[in-house]
Amino acid sequence: MGPRTNRNAGILVEATLMTKDPEQLVTLTTATSEFSAHLTIAVLEEAGIEAFAFGSTSTTFGLAGQVMNPYEWGVPVQVRRGELEAARAALNANRRDSIDIDWDMVDVGGPVEPVFASGHAPALASIGWVIATALILVGLLAAVAVLFSP
Repeated sequence: MGPRTNRNAGILVEATLMTKDPEQLVTLTTATSEFSAHLTIAVLEEAGIEAFAFGSTSTTFGLAGQVMNPYEWGVPVQVRRGELEAARAALNANRRDSIDIDWDMVDVGGPVEPVFASGHAPALASIGWVIATALILVGLLAAVAVLFSP
């Protein structure tokens, strides 16, 4: 289909029809983080469904959704249109089959003993910490000196 004129805006716009192509990627859900998106993908792959998460460095701050959809935050998890219903069913089955853990019934053990019996680090570790701190400060001073030298 060719371009059509939008009479309301008076501009030329390309007519885009939503295809029902079963290979087209569609968003199944939007995860709150890239980690969560990959957990969802693992559940789907276990069910034999190929899924994709399109994250970026901005997902660290939860901004990836802003790029794809300004009204939705997070990382979109996408599947092929032909597998959409099967993917929804797989996620619902996973939620239904999930085991809720009663942490009051779990034995997590007793308190952990301190690493150092005296509660203080050994003298060698303390000396190493002082030397490392001194080297960092000397490096910073050298960088400032080089920065302001003529």
